[in-house]
Amino acid sequence: MPKPILIGLSPNSDKTDVWLAFKLLLQPRRWQKGTALSKLEVILKKYFHLPHCYLVNAGRSALYLSLKSLHLNSDEEVLHQGFTCAVVPQAIIKAGAKPVAVEYNQDDFNLNVWDLARKITPRSRALIIQHTFGSPDDLTHIQALCRRHHLVLIEDCAHALGAKYQDKPIGSFGDMTVLSFGRDKVISSVFGGALLSRQALVLPDLNYPDKLWIAKQLLHPLIFSLAVPAYFSFGKPIIYLCRKLNLITLPLSDLPVKLLPNALARLVLHQWQKLDRLNRRRQAIAKLYATAFKQSFNSRSIYLRFPLKVADPVGLIRYAKTRHLWLGDWYAKEIINLPTHSRMAVADAVTVIKIVKAYVDR
Repeated sequence: MPKPILIGLSPNSDKTDVWLAFKLLLQPRRWQKGTALSKLEVILKKYFHLPHCYLVNAGRSALYLSLKSLHLNSDEEVLHQGFTCAVVPQAIIKAGAKPVAVEYNQDDFNLNVWDLARKITPRSRALIIQHTFGSPDDLTHIQALCRRHHLVLIEDCAHALGAKYQDKPIGSFGDMTVLSFGRDKVISSVFGGALLSRQALVLPDLNYPDKLWIAKQLLHPLIFSLAVPAYFSFGKPIIYLCRKLNLITLPLSDLPVKLLPNALARLVLHQWQKLDRLNRRRQAIAKLYATAFKQSFNSRSIYLRFPLKVADPVGLIRYAKTRHLWLGDWYAKEIINLPTHSRMAVADAVTVIKIVKAYVDR
């Protein structure tokens, strides 16, 4: 049976991550509190040159808290690019404000600066930028607009951890920075996030998740290490059964805002050591795709995924599954996402190219 090539399902995890998760499962006293939390805070504050760091259980929790700290009301607007995950406008609404979608560029899927300038009003309070798929936004013009209109700039770096703009880390330009350590992000602890800020924030009192929830996240790398290699045979039924038994937390499940537990911070720290290597691998695979499909290659992007416009994305995704290839569909109908993660060998990228071309060229 052909090797499955999957864009998701914790693609960053390797044997060392699985082994660490197994060891952590045997240390329940260190699941909620421990030294990993302070170590991670120090690393993030130093990397982003931001003095305040708040570790939480998800990127969406960090985004919500960033907006909540602004004390927004229903007459005020938060601008964000339209090409984004649904959790972004949902967080804005939950924080009490009105989301205003800004058009995106067709080449890099980032926020269109000209449309942004057109949509700023006296009611605009903040702007969320995304650095889509790890490609830096036009920060020079965006910062100038934010200064001119007194907008709070929030950098959502869920796609872009490790990317740089003018030799500075993405995430070090805004007033606040949001990170996600979700299962399909740049580095992963299954669930997790961080909020960094130039100013100290007054945030609500938060608790740690309960130990059952933490145990489920530590089980996640073990379950998927068994299921992913055989996904299109017995792997998919394993995942289905684990979901039915409530052993897996779905990525977009309703999640209350909580603190990041120490055990998941340990997983983040372990993957942080591999950040540069993971991103170099992504760039190498993306360069193969760019050459094969005659696309421009952005050397500043870390390419969390490689976006490709096709005429029939739904049909292609369906066809690819029959060839044991799972493509992505973030976040528009006209594109597909190709996998670039660390489990992708050059031979896997060649297989992806052949399958996509076979469908597109027929």
